[in-house]
Amino acid sequence: MASNPMQRKSRNSFLLGMIITLLITGIVIAFLFLQLKQKSDELKAELDAKVLVYALNQDVKANQVLTEDMFSRKLIHKDSIPSNATSVSSVIDTWFLQTKEGEMVRRDKYGLYLDRSDGTRAADTIIEVWQNNESAFNDVNGKTVEIGEYFTYVNGKTERLDSISRAIQDQYGAFLIDTNNVDKQVRLYEEDTTGEFYVYRIDNSTMSTGQTRTRVKEYIDIKNVAVLSKVAMNANTVITPNLIVQSDELMTDDVRQQEYNMIDLPVDLMTNDYIDIRLQTPGGQDFIVVSKARVDIPVNADGTYVTDTIRVNLREDEILAMSSAIVEAYGLLGSKLYANRYVEPAMQEQGLPTYTPNAATTALIESNPNIVAVASAELASRYSESAKNARNQYLQSLIDVSEDYNENIQEKSSEDIVQHDAARKLYLESLNY
Repeated sequence: MASNPMQRKSRNSFLLGMIITLLITGIVIAFLFLQLKQKSDELKAELDAKVLVYALNQDVKANQVLTEDMFSRKLIHKDSIPSNATSVSSVIDTWFLQTKEGEMVRRDKYGLYLDRSDGTRAADTIIEVWQNNESAFNDVNGKTVEIGEYFTYVNGKTERLDSISRAIQDQYGAFLIDTNNVDKQVRLYEEDTTGEFYVYRIDNSTMSTGQTRTRVKEYIDIKNVAVLSKVAMNANTVITPNLIVQSDELMTDDVRQQEYNMIDLPVDLMTNDYIDIRLQTPGGQDFIVVSKARVDIPVNADGTYVTDTIRVNLREDEILAMSSAIVEAYGLLGSKLYANRYVEPAMQEQGLPTYTPNAATTALIESNPNIVAVASAELASRYSESAKNARNQYLQSLIDVSEDYNENIQEKSSEDIVQHDAARKLYLESLNY
């Protein structure tokens, strides 16, 4: 049926309107798509510009001992943080751990290890074999390591193990012998039952026999060394290495906690302060007996502080030096043992001890087998001939001419030194402890 001109005109107008509407809709959709893509790109760029870093979750004072629970990870724009901000979890995890020789303990995704890449210490000859218990991944050569398959991880690179038969099996698992000395990481393990740390060593008895080589545990001393804040910091401060320092209070085998109540203490001395313990003589001479010791203030059963007593961790030579200084301070009227506090201990180097014990105590120190090598080295410089001569010329001469030396020791040893006790008591009570 033929349509009249009016119908054709109406139909054409409708089709034209539909086409225009579709064009406008397409343009709007394209514009919205471009806007959405631009917004998505901006969000992605903003997210890519942010990094996870460690920040404090509480305020801390200068020289405060830091613990792992004081830190949280925060997502922050990289332009607003220092370039050396601490972002790797292994930094926080291992700040506090080191061997007694001062070797830092490190951590990666497979656990703890000691880095021997600098060549100062020999690495082991063991390459650990790991089993993939997570999801499939590609190794350094592009080979896929499926779940359940084995691989090695050497110096940060994974390599698929084509056959587990290549590995040596012992009671602890599987491993390879590092014949080319390429693995510079010595894996460190913690024993669940004892909490002791150990490394694996090849059992030498299996090297010259027909037996398959096996590993044995070698236990090593791992020390927990305190980390201090160099300055006061508020919560949300991003942590960088220059804001913290590891304490120089390394625990050697001869360190013991000593308690003293005859030392003249600063009125506001508190736990975690650092002090020198000094001997002052009647003639005005002043000797450093113990240098940069961290203080712990004992607490009574009711929660109040003990006002006149401190605890410090001392090496064997420092304990003997203190014993000698206590006797001499008692014997010489007008002498005193006192503590003076470091203003910024995280930034200040420790002072060099200048006090030399009397001859009998020195002989005991030199013959004592409990003094470790580091203490013996310090004694060699501390008890030099010039130091002994200076002591004999001044301090020993005072003792020799003192008629009441022994009597004074007996009298003053029988009573507690209470100097500053009242002031300290008032100060501690003001803290509501």
